[in-house]
Amino acid sequence: MPNIIHYADLQVDTTTRQTLQSGKEVTLTDTEYRLLLYLLRHQGVVCRRNEIIENIWGERFHYDTGTLDVHLSSLRHKLGWTKEGPIQTIRGVGFILPHKASATGIVKIDSFLRELLMNHEEALRHKNIRCYLSLTPFVYEIQTDENILQEIFSSIFSLFLQHAPDKARWEITSQLTLREYTLTATSTGSCPDFAEINTARQQAAFLGIPIRMGNTHTPEGPVMGVELSIPMEDNKS
Repeated sequence: MPNIIHYADLQVDTTTRQTLQSGKEVTLTDTEYRLLLYLLRHQGVVCRRNEIIENIWGERFHYDTGTLDVHLSSLRHKLGWTKEGPIQTIRGVGFILPHKASATGIVKIDSFLRELLMNHEEALRHKNIRCYLSLTPFVYEIQTDENILQEIFSSIFSLFLQHAPDKARWEITSQLTLREYTLTATSTGSCPDFAEINTARQQAAFLGIPIRMGNTHTPEGPVMGVELSIPMEDNKS
């Protein structure tokens, strides 16, 4: 039975090793195919150069990053991809292929967020954290990739929980414009250092959704805020 991997307009059959892009076959060398397959199987994960080399050529292969760059460049060229993406270079570390669905779907945003908060219910109850949802009226569904959205918010909530004191207050609000649907999450008492915020911001950028993060001090204490924007071009309101 064929095992098919889909990524945007790509379709890779791991049984026949056939690669199709928009229905047309792309001829890849054995090395290019294995490189593509490795990245597809590690979507959303930063793949270190030495890990890729060991997986493609074996542990005894002479560590030559130039060889990897040559094959990666050829793969990008054949797929019509550029250095800007989808395969992104993490300077001094390796590469990452962000998660990307073959098609976006409709996400019922209110129930999505409530279910996600329920998944953290035990940890929230343990710290006696209060959560408030205040979403834009009449916007019940947005068109986006639910897996990406879930990964982003899971990371946000984990960061909040790591720094939130007992009896912290979480609030999630939304704002709708003609161009985008913006979700903002804040947590009182949370104030991670810049390095942690910057890391989370980079991870979100890899997933393809613009995100802004920061912390501030108010009379009530420190507050951490996260804001992400989802384009509304194809969304239904």
